[in-house]
Amino acid sequence: MNFDQRPQLPPLRLAWTALAACLAATVGGSIIERLSPAVGLWFNEVFCILGVAWAVTRWSGRAPAAYVRLTWPGLPAMGFAAALSVANFLGLALPINALSQHFAPDTLKDAFDITHVLEQFSGLEVWLFATGAVLGAALCEEFLFRGLLLQGLSASGARPAEAIFLSGLVFSLFHLNPVAFLALLELGLFFGLLYHRTGSLLPSMAAHATQNATALALYFIGRRSPLPEATEEMGARQVMALAGMGVTVLAMLVLLGRHFPKVWGRPSAASFERPRISLSRAFAPWLVAASLCLLGWFLADRRGMELGVVDLQVELPDARANEPPDVHSARAELGALRAKVRAGKAPLQKYLENRRALADSLGETHPAPPAAK
Repeated sequence: MNFDQRPQLPPLRLAWTALAACLAATVGGSIIERLSPAVGLWFNEVFCILGVAWAVTRWSGRAPAAYVRLTWPGLPAMGFAAALSVANFLGLALPINALSQHFAPDTLKDAFDITHVLEQFSGLEVWLFATGAVLGAALCEEFLFRGLLLQGLSASGARPAEAIFLSGLVFSLFHLNPVAFLALLELGLFFGLLYHRTGSLLPSMAAHATQNATALALYFIGRRSPLPEATEEMGARQVMALAGMGVTVLAMLVLLGRHFPKVWGRPSAASFERPRISLSRAFAPWLVAASLCLLGWFLADRRGMELGVVDLQVELPDARANEPPDVHSARAELGALRAKVRAGKAPLQKYLENRRALADSLGETHPAPPAAK
């Protein structure tokens, strides 16, 4: 039997195969993310998640875009999904995450806090990271978790509620963030419900992108706010106010959807069966594109890549909220030196030496925990 005459891979087997392949690819892509979090975010989303999932889908005997129902539901449906996403984030995901942050130990919160990384970014890196979080994550993760996994679970006979919950659970576990686990689970359930209700992947992509954009906007607004340091109580009041507003708007939007079903869009089906192709042929264009991307990064930002290698060689302990002022100042000075090296105004060797010196001093003030007996 010729390869293109082999039967299609069953939907659930396709979903788990794609998920396992994406997990393996992101392990390798994590090296690039450690060299440059902004570039690595885009690389992981586009090549390690979307590229791998797309290639496996094509290898299984399906046209990827048609199979995941990447069909246009109409502009009202896209706008309605975005509005639902903002209301859901403020009304449910934000307070859930605030509660998780409140009860999580400081060591765990510090380990999964990326704000100290964002503060060290250049303007271009902030732009790359923001667009990667808003567009890259939304498009690529929805393809895998809703387009393949949720659909595979549904096709295997699982009830809609079971399929939505399991896909949301895997989505939350995939992010490897115990502090944000419950909030990510709620978001996964919301995106799954939206995909199930609209019959198209684009509304859930729009909702995912809107949610991430809202979270980033709140972060940047809070960072630039001229208000004095807020107490934990005032922060709780602000979250409760936003949650109350979000729940109210969410309820109004759901009622609107019941009275005007057209806002959910027009689901459409398309033929997705295709002759099967070999794995090498399915992955070839993505491997070529990934190689060209890395080459372009090296040519455009060789000094940034070299700085990433130094950061990887000499690791610093994660910043802590209760660090002494002198440690915070030393980190800031090293960050300023890094910016000068990247601009070609200081030698790379000087940055390496200063980073080693800071790592040694922090090793004394941040001793490693004792080994378990």
